[in-house]
Amino acid sequence: MSKRSDPRFTRAMMALIPLAAAFRRRGGDAEAVLARNNLPLDALTEPTLLIEASACYAAIEDMAESLGDRYFAAQVALEAAETGTPALRTAASHATTLGGFLARVVIEVAAQVDNVRYRLSTTSEAASLEVSRTIRVSGPTTQVDAIGVAFYVSVIKRGLGPTFDPDRIIVTVPTTEGIPKGFLSKRALMRSEINGLRISFPPQWLWAPFSLDWDLAETPRGEFDRAGAGGATLSYFRSVLTDNIARHDLPLNRFAAICGLHPRRVQRILAAQGTCYRQMKDEIRRSVTVDLLSNTSTPIAQIALQVGLSGPSALDRAFRQWTGKTPTRFRSESTSPKSASKGSRSRPE
Repeated sequence: MSKRSDPRFTRAMMALIPLAAAFRRRGGDAEAVLARNNLPLDALTEPTLLIEASACYAAIEDMAESLGDRYFAAQVALEAAETGTPALRTAASHATTLGGFLARVVIEVAAQVDNVRYRLSTTSEAASLEVSRTIRVSGPTTQVDAIGVAFYVSVIKRGLGPTFDPDRIIVTVPTTEGIPKGFLSKRALMRSEINGLRISFPPQWLWAPFSLDWDLAETPRGEFDRAGAGGATLSYFRSVLTDNIARHDLPLNRFAAICGLHPRRVQRILAAQGTCYRQMKDEIRRSVTVDLLSNTSTPIAQIALQVGLSGPSALDRAFRQWTGKTPTRFRSESTSPKSASKGSRSRPE
């Protein structure tokens, strides 16, 4: 089952993969770090894989400690601010003001992860971008805090150009230990017990011209390339579809809107991978149904609704097409110790 709605989890592409790549370039053993923090090795190759956020934070701290560099994550974030990140290229490509960019950031991140909440607020005195973690971790968050500060302050500075004034920005964060010296003045940094960070600046900046010279033409959305889609793209599509499969008969145009793409582009990407939207949706329905039947006691009527079908009869017809069995028989065989020994000798229904 998908963990998309569980705030304990985050996508590997959001932080772990780029940091692991930088860690390796500096001679670090990324596989060993993952093993020490009980993270699957697939997290290094599957961008949309959901991993435990607390373990991800711990792994990042582990990398910095292994290198003996408390500014490790901040440096990676500074490099990312120069080139852009997959999750935020769409926001950058459609924004003409800082307010427009940050508003899109709030929406884009909400569509990607549940372990943080982004909020843009404003008063007559100050505007603020607030990032709040939805979980509390027992270990340090020095590196994760530094990532947010280094990345977003750099992006705001880069996008605003001459409008940016370092004396008019205030950053509130639990710890400043991972922020490189000289990145901001001491009076611009405030320590607080907040579970996240807050970047405050003059409200007038929100409607100031904003432009990032990220390489948007080559990668209009980080998960996709002009030539079509690789395994990561198809994995992303499957993840989004799994998260939304309960929506009754989710049509292509709605799915494409969730992904931020035109339906025809989705069709072209899937065709290049030798599949189509209907086939992919059918495969996801089957996979989720099999998982629920095999590993839970969820009533069959409820399973039908959870995979976007109208009821038990519709699920029965679909499941017979997939497996030649009814959902009831499949569940009975998958939970019966005797069924394992029968194997292929089971008679078709």
